[in-house]
Amino acid sequence: MAARLRRHRAGTVPPWERTDEYAALCHARLAHVVPVREPLVLVSQIQRSGGTLLSQLIDGHPECHAHPSEIYIGHPKKWNWPDLDLADPAGWFARLYERPVELHLREGYVKEKESRSEPGREVYPFLFLPGLQRRIFEACVEESGARTERAVLDCYFTSYFNAWLDNQNLYGGPKRVVTGFTPRLATEAGNVERFFAAYPDGTLVSVVRDPRAWYASASTYRSGLYEDVDEAVGAWAASTEAALDARSRFGDRVLVLTYEQLVQETEPTMRRVAGRIGVAMSPVLLAPTFNGRAVRANSSGRAAGDGVVAGRATAFRDVLDEATCARIDELAGGLYARAADVAAG
Repeated sequence: MAARLRRHRAGTVPPWERTDEYAALCHARLAHVVPVREPLVLVSQIQRSGGTLLSQLIDGHPECHAHPSEIYIGHPKKWNWPDLDLADPAGWFARLYERPVELHLREGYVKEKESRSEPGREVYPFLFLPGLQRRIFEACVEESGARTERAVLDCYFTSYFNAWLDNQNLYGGPKRVVTGFTPRLATEAGNVERFFAAYPDGTLVSVVRDPRAWYASASTYRSGLYEDVDEAVGAWAASTEAALDARSRFGDRVLVLTYEQLVQETEPTMRRVAGRIGVAMSPVLLAPTFNGRAVRANSSGRAAGDGVVAGRATAFRDVLDEATCARIDELAGGLYARAADVAAG
């Protein structure tokens, strides 16, 4: 060890034997940070509605800083809009920090951690340095003098996308938006108000799924969570009513889509999404990816191959009995028809 240290000081240690690579990497990235100040396009509604699919369709677009997973900046839960004390800069990073990056760094990314060991489930590499993220965030705050919630969030997303070392889309551009998905956040009116207060130039996208198809997927999502039909459909209805209310209150800043449009009419639907969020229509919007790599459907049923699986829109007919379908239609058919009318507009 002493001999290696003497050789290092003398400049004769081969590069592959040096121990200062981490410091050199951090220095290089800090010297070439890509600022992220674009408006946020937030996808949000109840789980199992197509939010992951939509975010993965946007993933590879060169005009988007696309968050690769669910956004976890909320506090105390991911679906709470973050509560930042602007008088306490020292606490900002810890409140916004997304802990899933640690698991994804160690074990790779999958949509659901329970599926990590499933046969055939592909795990995607995710190279991310939390310590570097903290340094980038602090440097951004100091340089910008951030004192508003939007400025703090800009510094946070700057730190996130630059600390993600294998981010295939960091240097492409120019960027128009930041995109990401957080389930359930938009079901609370207060969250929506705070989102638009921070991002008056932002866009909220809510995907509404046929309640029969939604229940067929959600009832197998996690044991007991959506087991009772009436209770489950009540949760679906609350999310759908919240999306329609947000559309009524905030107008064109809210885009309501149906899952059925997304999987059965993918190209015209993504063309509409592109136009609304201000990016160019591109073939990359027609195939779901993670960091530019093709991904399989995040489906509760067996899905073979990559890409959009149009058959998931009607697969509930093979899962639910007629009585259950009739009950769901009785409870929520009219509300879904209203949402579909809004989505068609």
